[in-house]
Amino acid sequence: MNQLLQEALLSTHHVQHAAIIKRKDGSIKAKSPLFEITPMDYTKILIAFESPRDVRTGEAAITLMDMAYRAVRADNLSLYAKNDKSGIIVAKTHGHYIVSTYDGTMFASVCAEAVEKLGMFSTSQKILLTNTRK
Repeated sequence: MNQLLQEALLSTHHVQHAAIIKRKDGSIKAKSPLFEITPMDYTKILIAFESPRDVRTGEAAITLMDMAYRAVRADNLSLYAKNDKSGIIVAKTHGHYIVSTYDGTMFASVCAEAVEKLGMFSTSQKILLTNTRK
């Protein structure tokens, strides 16, 4: 799965870090080097998807790697959040969350497109992430 992250996301050069997290238990199935997601970060992602209105209005905070982000879009399939010039994009698939970050030198739109495409592809091919081994 690390190869999937490399080919679909990191190779765009507009994704700084990426991870695939199993929705059922929060286990990290793949991640880019130096990307850390704490149990608290995962919990905040869960809350954002359970209450997208709260995260959009700022009532629920989103953090990742000790950085706070402000939601700019949140619905039942994706989450976009920013902090100054960096940001995060999270796509919800059949059984996983695809989490990515970008920095100020990258285009948020390219990051979002890559994550959304991988999310749509894996949702349409439910077996993609489920049957792929590390």
